[in-house]
Amino acid sequence: MAVFDKRAAFQVIGCLLQKPSLLEEEKYPISVEDFKVNNEPFYKIVFAAINNLYSQGIEDIDFVMIDSFLSSYDIQYKIFLDNDGIEYLQNAEENSKIKNYEYNYNRIKKFSLLRAYSEAGFNITEIYDDSIVSPRESEEMMEEFDKMKIDDIVNHFEEKQLKIRNVFLTDENKVTQHASKGAKDLIKKYQEEPDFGISLIGNLQNTIFRGAKTKTVMLRSAPQNTGKTRIALAEATDMAIDEFYDLKAKKWVKRNRCENVLYISTEMEAELLQPTILAYISGVKEEKIKDGLCDEEEFERVEKATEILDRTNFWIEYIPNFNTQLIETVIKTHIIENKAQYIYFDYIHLSVQILQEMAEMSRGMSLREDMVLYMFMFRLVQIAEKFNVHITTASQLNGEWKEAKDADQNLLRGSKAMADKIQKGMIALVPTKADMEALEPILREGFYPTPNIVYHIYKNRMTKHKNVKLWLHIDYDTMRIEELFLTTNDYELIDIQPTEIKTEEPIF
Repeated sequence: MAVFDKRAAFQVIGCLLQKPSLLEEEKYPISVEDFKVNNEPFYKIVFAAINNLYSQGIEDIDFVMIDSFLSSYDIQYKIFLDNDGIEYLQNAEENSKIKNYEYNYNRIKKFSLLRAYSEAGFNITEIYDDSIVSPRESEEMMEEFDKMKIDDIVNHFEEKQLKIRNVFLTDENKVTQHASKGAKDLIKKYQEEPDFGISLIGNLQNTIFRGAKTKTVMLRSAPQNTGKTRIALAEATDMAIDEFYDLKAKKWVKRNRCENVLYISTEMEAELLQPTILAYISGVKEEKIKDGLCDEEEFERVEKATEILDRTNFWIEYIPNFNTQLIETVIKTHIIENKAQYIYFDYIHLSVQILQEMAEMSRGMSLREDMVLYMFMFRLVQIAEKFNVHITTASQLNGEWKEAKDADQNLLRGSKAMADKIQKGMIALVPTKADMEALEPILREGFYPTPNIVYHIYKNRMTKHKNVKLWLHIDYDTMRIEELFLTTNDYELIDIQPTEIKTEEPIF
């Protein structure tokens, strides 16, 4: 099949003889491949000669120079002479018009594109078929072809590829549907069961984040020694237990909880975490438990706390040497074997194993720290969505947090892009002197305990509440957490209604 327009090539070559600088114009990129015709190398040879001469700095090119240039190449020169090359060039230069260059250039490129698709194995006869015998059909085909632009030809073949791809290569997470599908049922579902996850510690966070919804990831970042691990451990324990000691009522209280929880630690073994867990359940100070100084009543509470912990589905994994694949495998294992649905990963950071893993995946290419951390976080988000679980994790902050007035993802150490894919993001800081001075009117009127931690909520896809500050008081002896109030970043009190989320009564 001769997929080439000799008349368009004649015009383009003539224009290039008149104005060789057309070869430099960015809007008209052209190469030897555009003149490549099976069994007819003449056009390719002529263009290559013009292109080579111009690239050598010769701006005034004629048939004499081309003849002289080609005479150094025996095979090419013979082909040039056999095709009456000199006469062809003279006629082309005399009978071509620069004003028609764009039209003829586009025809050359369209045929070149069709040849490329044909060589790649595509059937191009739907667009151009020179084997058509009927003059009328041939004329109709050419008329349609003339109307087509290069983009139209590319889109024609891409559409065919997409149809095949959608049949044989599907993404298990890909869902296509009409926007109205299931909308009525969804409204009824919300009426029967509002869109909330299980309860977090504190009914204000339930309102802000709609509880701990599955298929979501929470990132809580903080400086060192702020208590990231112990706060997460308290939250995980609160989800897992069905009973705890109420310090205000001074009695044990049954709770509608008992969730399936996994806590992954990369720095502390389970034995080091258990005192914090037992302190939370019993309300006995952690130091007294660790020092063995509990009085009789406290000892009884701690003993009962161990019994309560024993009947939970609360698992701890200690993984000091981890990579993304191992973390993913551990999470999947607990999802399958222990039905884990609420997962805490103590905090995201680089390890030697992760760097080795990423080096292998990138086939030796160097990956920056921010890219590695982003990829790790992205895997956690994918796991949460794929397995219908809730994941809470943490990260460190960079050195700029001390001077920041309002905390956001720009303070994340290693990679601020970690926050791009998550649904909920906050930064936990100890209130500064300036914070406490700004809060003085609120504290004076509200009879609140002194806040000793503030969550700067910078990302929240669950509700409208973001770029706000949630003030809390944490009893670090027992890790009991009390929400106080919510403000704007400018310390204006926000009127927000707490949401109490009740779950089904557990079976004891």
